[in-house]
Amino acid sequence: MKRIVQSAALGLTLVLAAASAQAFQLEHHDGVLELDTAPGRLVSYDLGVLDTLDTLGIPVVGVPRSAYQGSLTQYNDAPLVGTLFEPDQDALRRLEPDLIFAGRRSLPAIPALKDLAPTVHYVDPDRPFLEALRSDTMALARAFGKEDQADEALLAIERNVHTLHEGNRGKTAAFLFVIQDNVIAHAPGDRFGYAYELTGLESVLPANEHGSAPAAPRPQPGSPEHKAAQAERARIIHAVAQADPDWLIVLDRGAINNGEKTAARTLSAHPELSQTRAFRNGHVYYADPNGWYVVTGGLSNLQQITDDLLATMKPDQP
Repeated sequence: MKRIVQSAALGLTLVLAAASAQAFQLEHHDGVLELDTAPGRLVSYDLGVLDTLDTLGIPVVGVPRSAYQGSLTQYNDAPLVGTLFEPDQDALRRLEPDLIFAGRRSLPAIPALKDLAPTVHYVDPDRPFLEALRSDTMALARAFGKEDQADEALLAIERNVHTLHEGNRGKTAAFLFVIQDNVIAHAPGDRFGYAYELTGLESVLPANEHGSAPAAPRPQPGSPEHKAAQAERARIIHAVAQADPDWLIVLDRGAINNGEKTAARTLSAHPELSQTRAFRNGHVYYADPNGWYVVTGGLSNLQQITDDLLATMKPDQP
């Protein structure tokens, strides 16, 4: 009888150990998600996460409406689950996902998404960009058993970044967000401040210590607040021109999703920026708007971005 009890106890221990070994654990912004089994029906509203999942060979069954390009082109034919901002609850119910990744634009929808499936996110603007890329990528890789592939992809990006930093040592830059005739500079701490992390270029503007603070409502056109904001932007652009950076990194907002490109024309007509050393010497990097603005993160996307930066800036090899 004692042997029977011992055998039963041993069997139960083995069953529990096997169940524990099969359990799914995913580290994310708010903690650790634990599921009894690995999820097989994923939906991602974060296109950087989507890009990483795709690079690692992890299938995704539903995506938000967007103009997918490059390595994500296949998702133009994937089932749609709303937009980047507004999830489609009915579409999600039809797909029956067992894990949802929310993105920066869909953060407010997380409570509703959690009613349909476990939902996580990796949005944290206060973390250094490259640190977050490695940490979040490896969290996904560990959960899905893709550590080797993830580490190899990260090392390739980090090699590019190292080469850029070596070649750009001692050089300066300004990131310019162009919307038709409007030019907005971004410093470290702003949304596109990660450009300085990637390139190793020093910003000619001081870091924005409040870059992750919630954006204030846009003032009404013609209002005193609107005029004050325009004057402040002009002051900052004047400071950029006076600093005369080695490089201008430019994102043309209108060119997203194959829209009209106007940034080059805007810069050439600008009385101050057109006279900078960077513009006159052709040291202007026009960032791919979909890669930088729409996707932002992701393994294949960051590989393409850093490859393009290297091809344009042509830093000396270390």
